[in-house]
Parts: sequence; C-alpha cells; structure tokens
Amino acid sequence: MAIRINRVYTRTGDRGDTGLVGGRRVGKDDPRIECYGTVDELNATIGLARLHCQGAAPPATDADRTPSLAALDQILSRVQNELFNLGSLLATRAEELRPTQPVVSERHVEALEHEIDLYNEDLPELRSFVLPGGGALGAHLHLCRTVCRRAER
Repeated sequence: MAIRINRVYTRTGDRGDTGLVGGRRVGKDDPRIECYGTVDELNATIGLARLHCQGAAPPATDADRTPSLAALDQILSRVQNELFNLGSLLATRAEELRPTQPVVSERHVEALEHEIDLYNEDLPELRSFVLPGGGALGAHLHLCRTVCRRAER
C-alpha cells in the first residue's frame, strides 16, 4: 500500500511536542527526536553528495575493480533507504514495532564496510588527517561523515 502525503505539516507540534508512530506524544527535545532528526539530516546531506555522482558512467564491472561514480551513487542511494528505515525504527516505540517494518541489521553494516574497503584499496597510505574539501563531492562526503558521527552519538 502506497503512502499518500497531501501536506508536509500537521500543526500538531506547535506546542513543542510531536507524535511517534503509534500516536504517543513526546517533547521535540526528546533524545529520540534529536536522533531521528540527525539521521534525517544525514540522509539530506547524502542527497547533496549524490548530485555529484549522477549522470556518471554505469557501474564498473568485475574486470575493472575501480568503483565508478555511478557505483558510488548506487551505494549512497541504498544507504539513504536504509537511513529512512532507521528513522522509522527510531520514531517507533519497541511495543509499537510491526513484524513487517523494515529493519537495519548487521548485514547492512557489513555490506557498507565491505564497500568502503573496496574504495580504500587503491588509495595511498594516509600519513596525516585530510582536510575537508578537494572538490564538491569530497566536501559533501566530509559533511556526511560529520553528521553521521553526530547521529552515532
């Protein structure tokens, strides 16, 4: 069943509280709201980074192990969907979770770590920290990294 959103505001949070999945009201300063807000912000920053990958050549084949921008875009797209699922989990109290609700599991983490390792294989050894920048994509990915660190906390 598709979700239909007719408007992006509800006016139910005007008094400083907001609703979780299932209807329970909590303060907008609740740590759960802070957390899924930061996950949402991370998703938005990944969307900015993806703008620099779009229109690139199709993903690399097994013969060419160097990941392409199109392959990176596919990874980032998948991560955005996983972050959306994580936000849903964070907006749902444990007793309200449904068996069909998408989850983020260890296999998702392992897949991402494997992909990071592939990108790191051909990089020279780092001898110092890297300052953010180097190009628009790199700068946006650094922004993603910092927002992700906040979401982890």
